[in-house]
Amino acid sequence: RAVEKKPLQKKKRTCKKKRMMHRREQDKLPPILEIETYHQSTEEDGFDDNMSLTSNGGGGDKQQDKSSPPRRGSVIPILIAASAVVFLGTVVGAVSRVLYSASNNMSSVSEKASGSTSNALRQLKTVESKKTTVHDPIHLVYSSDAGTVIGTKASIRSVKAHASGHVIFHFIGDEPLEGMPYVRFYPIQKLKHKYNLGDFINTHSRHKTERENVNLNRNLPNYVRFVMSEFLPHVKKAMWIDSDTIVKCDVVEMARSVLKDDNDYPIAAIPVEGKPKGLYTKDMYRNPIPDWGIETSFNAGVYFVDLDRWRAQGLTEKVRELALKNREFRYWKMGSQPPLALTIGENFEPLPLSWNVKMKTIDEREDMTLKDACVLHWSGPSKPWDGFQHPEEWLPYIDESDKEYLDTARKEE
Repeated sequence: RAVEKKPLQKKKRTCKKKRMMHRREQDKLPPILEIETYHQSTEEDGFDDNMSLTSNGGGGDKQQDKSSPPRRGSVIPILIAASAVVFLGTVVGAVSRVLYSASNNMSSVSEKASGSTSNALRQLKTVESKKTTVHDPIHLVYSSDAGTVIGTKASIRSVKAHASGHVIFHFIGDEPLEGMPYVRFYPIQKLKHKYNLGDFINTHSRHKTERENVNLNRNLPNYVRFVMSEFLPHVKKAMWIDSDTIVKCDVVEMARSVLKDDNDYPIAAIPVEGKPKGLYTKDMYRNPIPDWGIETSFNAGVYFVDLDRWRAQGLTEKVRELALKNREFRYWKMGSQPPLALTIGENFEPLPLSWNVKMKTIDEREDMTLKDACVLHWSGPSKPWDGFQHPEEWLPYIDESDKEYLDTARKEE
């Protein structure tokens, strides 16, 4: 700060003796006078007490004598410093108390967190242990026309009667199954247009059923099995089963025992010795058909399929490509069995023979009886609802509406 300079006054000439006497008189002044003089000078010059702790009342450069009693101008800054120290000590104490309580809270929180973490880990272990015992539901797929719906309903009831776990039923047909709201329904016409089911149809053969006079090779429900991976995109494993069957064993137990991770088979079915049935030896141009290299085939009426492996191996498109070639060259005379057997070849897991027992040959077999059979299959034109081949095995699984349907059909005949 700028300090106003007072005009210099001419010093009076005084003798040395008078100057010494003047100084002695000043030293004898009481301390209070000097303090007042000090404050007056500092206020006038614009300084505060803290900036001139060693200045005297005259504003000179002479330091305070150590032997003289403490002056008031020197005590006040010391008191202020002491107050500041006390204040800092109070603040430090308060901060330390806050930190101590916070550390205690953090320790309790960490203990709770560790406890909750250990509880979560225990719960996770419990869930993981439950995963080994809790399984996904089993998916069964049926597809039929109006003439075989009665067989589909009886087969579903037989599955429910013997299943030990959760089973989800899928039905593809013209309309939902009456009296079975738990069965998931898919309109056959929608699947036809969405997945081009017509590509799989065999246009050469004219094999017909005895009862309905329907061309089986043009019957769309037979070809739904080729697009299961498409309309069941989130299903890993499923079971395809024909409508003319009765199940006497637990499909849940069987489904969980096949197509495990130790192999790469896309399907599991009962083996059939020899080449696939229904093949021609020469194509429509009378050219020899090459050997397919299959010595052991399977029956496609009952089988399990790993849909993830089916998708990974691109089997839907492979079957489609082969079916379209058959239209041009005529390799087989049947419907859905030959293209599936030729595409899969021998790359399938064998099922026990009891899981697909043909009823038309059961009385002639020595290695199998009705008591040992798990799945009864009325393959071919003779069906149990027509009274053929042990209908007593099928009748317990129909209801009153089915009986009325049978009575009406027999009267019409």
